[in-house]
Amino acid sequence: MVGPPSLGKHEALLEYLQQQSVETPPDLLYVPLSERRAAVLTLPSGSETHLAEAVEGLLSETARLDALFRQARFLREKSQLEEGFKAEQEARLEGLRTEAQAAGFALVENGERLELSGPGPIPAELAARLEEVSLANLTALADREAALRRLRREQASHYLSARVEPLMAQFPQARAYLEALKARLVRYAETGEAFDPAQWRPNLLTSSHSGFPPPVVYEPYATAPRLFGQVSAPSGVANVSHIRPGAVHRAQGGFLVLDAESLKREGTWEALKRALHNEQVEPVTDAQHPVGLEVEPFPVQVQVLLVGSHEAFESLESDPAFTELFRIRIEFSPTLSATPEQREALGGWLSAQGFSLTQGGLSQLYDEARRMAEHRDRMDARWVEIRALAEEAAVLGEGVLSADAVQAALRARDQRAFCSEEEFLRSVQEGVWSFQLTGQKVGEVNSLVLLETLPAWGRPARVTARAAPGRDHLISIDREAGLGGQVFHKAVLTLSGYLRSRYAEVGSFPATVSLAFEQNYVPIEGDSAGLAELVAVLSAIGRIPLRQDLALTGAVDQTGRVQAVGGIAAKVEGFFRVCQALGLSGKQGVILPRANIPNLTLASEVMEALREGRFHLYAVETADQALELLSGTRAEGFKGIHERVRLALEAFARLEEGGEEEKEPQREPG
Repeated sequence: MVGPPSLGKHEALLEYLQQQSVETPPDLLYVPLSERRAAVLTLPSGSETHLAEAVEGLLSETARLDALFRQARFLREKSQLEEGFKAEQEARLEGLRTEAQAAGFALVENGERLELSGPGPIPAELAARLEEVSLANLTALADREAALRRLRREQASHYLSARVEPLMAQFPQARAYLEALKARLVRYAETGEAFDPAQWRPNLLTSSHSGFPPPVVYEPYATAPRLFGQVSAPSGVANVSHIRPGAVHRAQGGFLVLDAESLKREGTWEALKRALHNEQVEPVTDAQHPVGLEVEPFPVQVQVLLVGSHEAFESLESDPAFTELFRIRIEFSPTLSATPEQREALGGWLSAQGFSLTQGGLSQLYDEARRMAEHRDRMDARWVEIRALAEEAAVLGEGVLSADAVQAALRARDQRAFCSEEEFLRSVQEGVWSFQLTGQKVGEVNSLVLLETLPAWGRPARVTARAAPGRDHLISIDREAGLGGQVFHKAVLTLSGYLRSRYAEVGSFPATVSLAFEQNYVPIEGDSAGLAELVAVLSAIGRIPLRQDLALTGAVDQTGRVQAVGGIAAKVEGFFRVCQALGLSGKQGVILPRANIPNLTLASEVMEALREGRFHLYAVETADQALELLSGTRAEGFKGIHERVRLALEAFARLEEGGEEEKEPQREPG
């Protein structure tokens, strides 16, 4: 899902997904098959609780196993077993004693050691017989211990089978786990080896219940542990209880929503791609600190949805695997149609958010949404931003979203961000920034620029051009100084193309023209100054005075057609503020592309000045129309602008060739 921020993509998606119905996913658990091995167990939905209770019952059997070995039946069989071993031992000792007496020796039992005492050295045959009996006794002792363990194992296994087999029938999927748990309990009964019950409890990863909505998991921080889970053992030795589920586990059988920017930032795209391709995932472990637990890969059964801006998806979509995994692409429009239906929808949405609003307040918010979209027939789709404005207005309006409350919130918002603009206007009034808003000048014009700030402020910028004889050379001082961006460079080259094609009959363009944005010390980007640069260049070549009470903006192509630009409302308002600061004359105004008329969502103060004739707007389609407005002279015909420029270029050409001195083109009277 692709679109600019603040469109409510996440909210809309999560609300939609929660209304979907899918087959109820199973319960998924990690269970131990030994102290060092964990496996995935799948159970029907809702069965995990019953299994956990049954396992707790088995784990508590240790006390009953201890009691089992105090029962009369076990003690009787144990006694019989021990008496049998004792009788065999006594028979061996009696035989050895008889043989020793026959040889004049006596058999002495010193604890578990057997010794012979008598006169002289012990005969070799008798010594060998003594060693044989001693070894036989040791072997018999070991056999007795093994037989006792076997007896305990058989008794415990018989007892536990009666408990485990019904559970295996109830949970056939858990047979391997239950058999492993039974074997561990039998080992405890056989050897007395203690064990930690926590190591053998099932670790529930996902659980759901029939009839409930499918799991919808939104993970804004797509780190590997948060996505895929991790095995974390504080003591360095892990068991199944140390496996922590991730977003992939929690979303099993449902939907996982991720931010594309987070995948890119955290570097987890490759791991997610492998998991989706292989349909399995393993918890993350620290390679430098092995935990000693072998964990079976977890089966991935989840629908993944990625949300983000176009920029966030650029690097992901360059991977061929991306389009294989994510075949459905949905784009969110940054704007909506500004219709009465959308106005009412906005009001209903705000009411559902808990706002109390009047029709006047709704109208103000609706107008602001159109202003944010910079189009009279469109409204900004970032209703999250509208809600933020509504929240502030509700506070100022003491709980009611009235027209006055919204206006107060807008004024407060502008005041908070107006500090730098106030400093600029103060500098304009003090003459630090040099602007002339009356009279005429040659080769100078007021262009309009947009500052990349929040909010974006429009300001005038003085563009100057100077021309002299030369050879097909247009110099952008800002470009040469490294302050121009690529689109700005393109606009300068487009201007060169216009000049060459418009005055081709003169031959190779016989002029060197320098262009500059005066008092500019920051990078410039964009082509919206193309029209201003063009009229400044023609004015400088033909020495045609231009009105200084008009500012202009617009891109221009190589044929002289004026094209739309962005931020038109902010640019108009920026020039209006400067005119206010220096004094409105009633003749000042802005020349703008006719294509930008639908984008004139101007502030009420500017609209009022326009209605009263204190400020003016002029929409043009061609550069010639702008030239005529600025110069008061027709563009074509006798003594027209283009003829004067052509005559000047011919004079430049003669000077380049060493001909007659340059003559200034005659100006029209007045």
